[in-house]
Amino acid sequence: MKRVAEILVVEDFTGKTHVSEKDIRELVSSLSNVDMIRVNRLHVPQWEGESEVVGIHLIVREVAET
Repeated sequence: MKRVAEILVVEDFTGKTHVSEKDIRELVSSLSNVDMIRVNRLHVPQWEGESEVVGIHLIVREVAET
């Protein structure tokens, strides 16, 4: 089994919620015991409200090799 870390960066097009490359690099450097890291960016038209959707999300999972 491989451990895969997937980082999802969610931003909106207004630019108010920009996630810096420094924040992403810090998260990547703090990861240990993972075999692969994937970084994906998602831009939503505009996000209003108190939800925690916009920002950086991390998922670590084990994947069977085929």
